[in-house]
Amino acid sequence: MIRLRGWDDVMGMNLRNARISRENASAAIRLVNDKYATKEALLSVGAPTSPTLALLRSRREIAALDWDGLPDCWALKPNQSLGGSGILLSFGRRRRDWRSSSGKKIPRPMVADQLRRILDGDFSPRPNDWAMFEPLIRADPALALLSHQGLPDIRVICVGDEPQLAMLRLPTRFSGGRANLHQKAIGAAVDLATGRITYALVGKEPIEAHPDTGQPLIGATVPHWTGVLDAARRCAGATGLRYLGADIVVDADRGPLILEVNARPGLQIQNVTGHGLITATTQPRRH
Repeated sequence: MIRLRGWDDVMGMNLRNARISRENASAAIRLVNDKYATKEALLSVGAPTSPTLALLRSRREIAALDWDGLPDCWALKPNQSLGGSGILLSFGRRRRDWRSSSGKKIPRPMVADQLRRILDGDFSPRPNDWAMFEPLIRADPALALLSHQGLPDIRVICVGDEPQLAMLRLPTRFSGGRANLHQKAIGAAVDLATGRITYALVGKEPIEAHPDTGQPLIGATVPHWTGVLDAARRCAGATGLRYLGADIVVDADRGPLILEVNARPGLQIQNVTGHGLITATTQPRRH
């Protein structure tokens, strides 16, 4: 169900691709396809993002890894994966083994095998990749309350350093704890001026409460909203992109963190917010 004012507002794939080609330089696109390079660029302008605990570029470095120096909780990620594939999370440690969110063992050989697969490019568009350990992000309690497990995130579409549209993505039981709209996560429109949720969808179905928890969504406020928008505004200057989607999480201890910067943000935000991207990104927003 599309709630747009008119079909003239809707940005289709061809228009989006033309805009990306016109406004996003190829060097900037290459930069954001490299998560480690993006993180370094964000840190250079003081933008909030998760630090790197360890970076592995080859199989030789697996043997040299300071295993005992890793914290109890961490996220292991490929540097250039697609769709969040290849990520391994530790939620705690018992003796030599780490633990998954369900309490299952993550023994050291399993982690080493995942590292080898990442370095071999099993989760990436290229034959070789790098592997990164980062601190585990734990959702701010206010967002965790709105979600079913997993990690909620906020997508903010920006033209230059100006946010234009925003939506909150909430994992569901059906989405397997992932904030992926195509896997039936919730998409919730967020008012730019207030950070309040004004509308929510699962697939094409409007909802007012989370289908798994029953928690009301409409009227709930995203915590640290000013900080979320400030983080989104820093992405263009850090990366050189002029049209982008900033994916931001709100950590329980560290507040807003930029998770990823997208040079080719998707179009589903139009259905979720009820605003077409053509109008939203060509006219100034009033806050």
